[in-house]
Amino acid sequence: MKLSRLPAVLTVLFVYIGLFLIFLSGSHFSVYHGPMAKQGVIDLNRWNFERSGTVQLNGKWGFYPNQLLSPNAIRAGAGKNEQLVTVPDNGQSVDNRKMYDMKAGTYRLLIRSARDQESFGLQTSVIYSANRIFINGELVGSSGIPSMDGDKLASLRPSVSYFSIHRGINELIIQVSHSEGNSGWGIAKPITFGTQQQISRNHDLTLFNDLFMIVSFFIMGLYFLGYFIQCRKDLHLLFFSIICLIFSMIISWLGTARIIYLIFPDFSFSGMTILESVTSVTACAAVLLYLLFVYPELASKKIVYGGIALSLVTLITDFIPFVLLTSIDLVLHLFLAVSALAYTSYIFVLAIIKKVEGSIYLTIGTLSISIFVIITAVSAFSAKVLAPVYSISSILFLLMLSLMMSQRSSNAFKRSESLAEELVRNDRQKDEFIARTSHEFRTPLNGIINIAQTILAGKKERSISDERDNLYLITRIGYRLSALVNDVLDMEKIKQGKLTVTPVPLDVYTVVNTELAYYRLLADKKDLDVINHIPEGLPLVFADENRFRQIINNLVDNAIKYTQKGQITFSAKLLDRYIEIMVTDTGSGIPASDQESIFQAFERRDELNQSEGAGLGLSIVKQLVELQRGKIWVQSETGLGSIFHFTVPLFDESKVLATGSSVRIPSSFPAPELMEEQTAAALATPYRSRTVDAPTILVVDDNLDNLKILIDMLEGIPYNVIAVKSGREALDEVSHSQLDLVILDLMMPGMSGYEVCGKIREQYSLTDLPVLMLTAAIINDDKHFAFRAGANDILEKPYNFSELSARIRGLILMKKAASQAANMEVAFLQSQIRPHFLYNVLNSIIALSYDDIEQSREMTAQFAAYLRGSFDFQNTSAISSFGRELSLVKSYLAIEKMRFQERIQVVYDIEEGLDFPLPPLMIQPLVENAVLHGIGKRKSGGRVTLAAHREHNFYLISVSDNGIGMSGDQVGELLAGKNGRSVGLKNINSRLKHFYGTELQIESTEGTGTTFSMRVPAE
Repeated sequence: MKLSRLPAVLTVLFVYIGLFLIFLSGSHFSVYHGPMAKQGVIDLNRWNFERSGTVQLNGKWGFYPNQLLSPNAIRAGAGKNEQLVTVPDNGQSVDNRKMYDMKAGTYRLLIRSARDQESFGLQTSVIYSANRIFINGELVGSSGIPSMDGDKLASLRPSVSYFSIHRGINELIIQVSHSEGNSGWGIAKPITFGTQQQISRNHDLTLFNDLFMIVSFFIMGLYFLGYFIQCRKDLHLLFFSIICLIFSMIISWLGTARIIYLIFPDFSFSGMTILESVTSVTACAAVLLYLLFVYPELASKKIVYGGIALSLVTLITDFIPFVLLTSIDLVLHLFLAVSALAYTSYIFVLAIIKKVEGSIYLTIGTLSISIFVIITAVSAFSAKVLAPVYSISSILFLLMLSLMMSQRSSNAFKRSESLAEELVRNDRQKDEFIARTSHEFRTPLNGIINIAQTILAGKKERSISDERDNLYLITRIGYRLSALVNDVLDMEKIKQGKLTVTPVPLDVYTVVNTELAYYRLLADKKDLDVINHIPEGLPLVFADENRFRQIINNLVDNAIKYTQKGQITFSAKLLDRYIEIMVTDTGSGIPASDQESIFQAFERRDELNQSEGAGLGLSIVKQLVELQRGKIWVQSETGLGSIFHFTVPLFDESKVLATGSSVRIPSSFPAPELMEEQTAAALATPYRSRTVDAPTILVVDDNLDNLKILIDMLEGIPYNVIAVKSGREALDEVSHSQLDLVILDLMMPGMSGYEVCGKIREQYSLTDLPVLMLTAAIINDDKHFAFRAGANDILEKPYNFSELSARIRGLILMKKAASQAANMEVAFLQSQIRPHFLYNVLNSIIALSYDDIEQSREMTAQFAAYLRGSFDFQNTSAISSFGRELSLVKSYLAIEKMRFQERIQVVYDIEEGLDFPLPPLMIQPLVENAVLHGIGKRKSGGRVTLAAHREHNFYLISVSDNGIGMSGDQVGELLAGKNGRSVGLKNINSRLKHFYGTELQIESTEGTGTTFSMRVPAE
């Protein structure tokens, strides 16, 4: 649950921030392109109303503060201290404190028009808190009664006025006054000016929009209220209906048309304030309660109850008669509304992540409510009129939520229908079960009665031994009845969750063989063979002995029941951590359509043996298998028989209970007290164990306790152990130590196991240095990324000693096999004397024997030395020496020198007395490549130079020629092994990486020559 809450919080946060920035920037950067008032005058002489539409009277108006002036008073010059103010200006903004402190004022705007004696209209939206509108000295509209002593009648009712204008200057005067306790002041939203038809159409559209929203929410509220009356247990229906009904009321006073004033024209300002406060607070509380009852597993009771408490606090502050609380009250209302709707979005996103029913509707609804919240918040502090997106978003939210609840109701109805059908089916099956069970009891009981009566009615005196068969039959019938009673009791325990198991180590072969001894007697009567093919040497399983025998008994009894001829076979195979047991019969088989239902209670196939069985056996088997952490399934074809498979977990002999991800310690390890003392001590890294004749393993784990346990494990096998606690230390050891295996913890601070493994793979291949990763929990992604990073294997903690040691041994054997294969490859390549080379050398020896017997003997001696070096079995070992390699090179070059005479020039630049360990056949293939493919392709021949020197901590070896050279592409192909002659060079490069962490360097220029060089670290 907690893992899914963070994505939900982030989603809501990003969506709200994104939408808020979008609408805020849209509000801020949206520019009105119509005429603007300047210096209290707006020029409409050139404005074409029919083509360009209405005009917003925005801009700089004249304003007389704290004066309510009539048109005549202004013309008479009674106005004082006239100022220019921006209209509209939302008085709720923080920057408008001076206007907020004024009690009244008069706005004045001169409208220049070329129209004469035409009907125009004026539409207001929000003017605080009472106003009167004059055009050319005539009162054309009002809302409340403005007064210097406080509003006689404050009202926020928008007005629509119609009047005639004349050519030239038309004077517009608006008197306003401020009502105490109101957070707004003056003309807060634009005033629209246009022809009578345009204003009338705008007014009708505004009325339709608000009425449509009010009616939609109201009807939906009544619908769900009626739904709740019929389904009183679903309280979320009640709160949803309350939300809809309250929203219809909120829209009546929040909408542009303020429909409430059409219903109640004289609705007082104080009544409006109370209505706004109560409806907004109640809506927030209803939303929170709706979430709590519709998603009880997702919504937090603390948050819901906290939100309700905040709602009550907000409602109380609304009725405290302090002017200073007005702005605080506004902030509380805004915070409450945004918080409630944001939490609603969060719960919906969480429900989408949880994939609850109706996720598509919730997705659209969440986006809609987010848009509604952001537009409402931006509009509260903006003087501009935003596009009526909030109408569409609120209706869409209502529709999506209604569809979601309808889907829930529909699904609930379908589930009810399904449950009703299942109840009817179960009732019918129980009736059949009672009838079958009665028959199962009656027939055996009649048999017992008949046998007893026969014994009693016998006229001859018979001993117990004479009646042994009858007594055995009575006993067997009694056991059969007892088994039937036990099945019924077990089924009831399973339903109540009271059936328990006590697992112990069991030998599968012994248990099955014991149980089959009885069933072979039953099978013989039907000419069936019961065969036990389970191997005797299988590991022990961890299962409840009685329940395991019950599983075997029910399966073999079922097989005998439905098999008329043939055989019943038990077999088993060892899986990773389980043993899979198969029961195969040659019976009638099971149709594919029935293979799932046969494991349900009271199910029975009626084609055969209609008088046998109560239909509980396979259902109990399935429950018992799953109760012991196993699985059961069936494979069957009609007429060919069936195979029932089930798995049982293996018994882990080395298992010791451990906490967390610590290693399961085998019993051969030191006592726990001693182990605690050892692990308590600080472990200095890098740790190196005492050197033994064994492979070397690097262990990397940031947990020193785990590191100590692994060290003790590996040293006890034994292995050479190097232990470090960080990825940096591990890479340092990899570059400086000869390692056979790396055991790497997956999760470490700094560099993770993935990163360390990736760095290792840049230097070593999978076979050069295997990596075994350890992790506390394996999931699919862990495996995928571990193998992609270059791990050879991955093992989950806690692990047992035998499994860990087996995996280590397997990886080290793989490395040794790969290393031996590489050495054998070099030896094989070297030992393959080319027939052409052999033929030419022998011919040269024969020719020289006629002309120069001494040189012939010299060539023969060199050829023998070369063959001896080529066939030397030491070439299959890992390390030889530089001296042996140099001897082989000299023999080869001496032969080629005697064959080609002056065409080959050889230069040795070897440091005197130089000798050091070196893998075999690291230089000779390079020299041979220089002779054959470098200078050998030039008619005049060339020079081959072999140089070897010690430089600081390295031995530098180079083979140079002045032959034909190679291009850059040819050099790349040579190291990649893309042509036949580069196999030896590729092998040299891979062994350099493996042994020394260096690479074969090739420098070549076409027509100039080639130089091969390598660096070998000095010990």
